[in-house]
Amino acid sequence: MKLIAESGGTKTQWCAVSQSIETEIIATIGLNPNFVTEETISEVLSFEVLPAINNPPIEEVWFYGAGCSGKAMEKKIISAIGSVLPSAAIHVFSDLTGAARGLLGNKKGYICMIGTGSNSGYYDGRNITANVPPLGFILGDEGSGAAMGKRLLADFLRGIMPQKLADEFRNIYGAEKDEIVSNVYRGVFPSRYIGGFVQFLKEHISDHYCREFVKKAFREFVERNLRLYNTTGKTEIAVTGSVAWHFREILEEVFLENDFIITELIPGPIEGLIRYHKMNS
Repeated sequence: MKLIAESGGTKTQWCAVSQSIETEIIATIGLNPNFVTEETISEVLSFEVLPAINNPPIEEVWFYGAGCSGKAMEKKIISAIGSVLPSAAIHVFSDLTGAARGLLGNKKGYICMIGTGSNSGYYDGRNITANVPPLGFILGDEGSGAAMGKRLLADFLRGIMPQKLADEFRNIYGAEKDEIVSNVYRGVFPSRYIGGFVQFLKEHISDHYCREFVKKAFREFVERNLRLYNTTGKTEIAVTGSVAWHFREILEEVFLENDFIITELIPGPIEGLIRYHKMNS
């Protein structure tokens, strides 16, 4: 069987498949190799994933993950999985490749992900052939949960957020400057922590400040990512990611005003990846 993993900044989804069988989808923590150890990856696979799917014989592992685009991180994932499944062939790709294969299958097209982080690229039907570097939430990741959360916290701490909303924010999170700064600069998973505040935007999206805040974030994603592909005319694009899904009406509006036509928008690509790997041996 093939074990498929799709790992983002917050969670990883796993499923074992053959041409005729598939297990249930198992969710675990996000396994970005920049932030977790080999030991953690191995333990998640050994003690959470394999027992939950009844330890089927695994011949291949296809791991699509955030933070997996570089050779060093690819080797880290292979080493961690290989220590648990030494006889399996292990293939590691970026989460963007996973999104493209999950949404586009073998078709060519533009793809973007907007979740805890953000990314985009052009897919030739097999691989990503053009990619504007996302750069992470400190230097980039425009439109993502982490980027929005970072700006939202800054607006709150600097008094830019409208007072009524700021009072609600403080009541919900008990947010104080020292605590926030400590979690951002000394926390274990800062992007996950920061991205969690997007829930506040979702719950208050009818407020003018929140709606315009999200709209501005998506416009920045277009200007600093999609525009750099030098597309002309109306361009079709497939989209995935939790933030894109929760704010899909605003995203569609912003993309449309910039001549990007969303052909598909789903929360995550795991079900598409299952179909892809059943069809492509």
